[in-house]
Amino acid sequence: MSTSLSENLKAFVEGPFTQIPGWCSPYIFQLLHPIAEFQRSIGLSAPICEIGVFQGKFFNALVKASGLSEGHYAMDVFDLQEFNLDYAGAGNMAAFRKNIALSGQDPDAVTCIERDSTTFRSGDLTRIRDAVGGFSIFSVDGCHMVQHTINDIRIAMELTADAGVIFVDDYYNPSWPGVHEGVCKLYQTDTPMYVPFAYTSNKLALCHVGYHRRYMTYLSDFVAYHFPETAMKKVQMFGYDCVVMLPAGGSSKVVA
Repeated sequence: MSTSLSENLKAFVEGPFTQIPGWCSPYIFQLLHPIAEFQRSIGLSAPICEIGVFQGKFFNALVKASGLSEGHYAMDVFDLQEFNLDYAGAGNMAAFRKNIALSGQDPDAVTCIERDSTTFRSGDLTRIRDAVGGFSIFSVDGCHMVQHTINDIRIAMELTADAGVIFVDDYYNPSWPGVHEGVCKLYQTDTPMYVPFAYTSNKLALCHVGYHRRYMTYLSDFVAYHFPETAMKKVQMFGYDCVVMLPAGGSSKVVA
């Protein structure tokens, strides 16, 4: 296990993470950490991207997990609040950039795209893919409406590296039923190459079908060893095994 990654994540979750506004549980690190370790073990080193960054709580966690200081993308309507159709977490470019600096990163090293994600066309995605080569982790946390959820997951699948991971926020969250409906509709009407393999802390994790077994094995072994108090249950989701992680209440350990 990479000591430097553990130390970096621990320093972040105990410091800037607590100071950045947002709705991200610290227990998500029990899933994020093994994902980052697995990617290092297979030689995947690539930037991250998030649609719907709010003020950067999870975005900066992903940056820390990536170990890279540049090349990351943040997509949000930011100050174009007329496109905030579900009235969720009003974005703020200045606050976001401030929190990047708070996390010890250079705000100018992040490409910020102020735009409604449903307006992206194939040419836009091709240019990003050509520039990046595929993101290691892509977080979908934008508008919670059905069509936006499906659109944003499709964008993530287009831009994520084969060995990368896609997070879908607010799956099962009763306050945002459009996310659950969107995910279900996507898998019922199509056969995406990125499939569920884990769920915890309000986030569903997807990986390429070719890496599904390897992610499942690595994650299960990592959590059993480093977080023995966390319960794991294997369920079937859209025809694939998926590990549901239930961190023990009262346990303060979130980074191995």
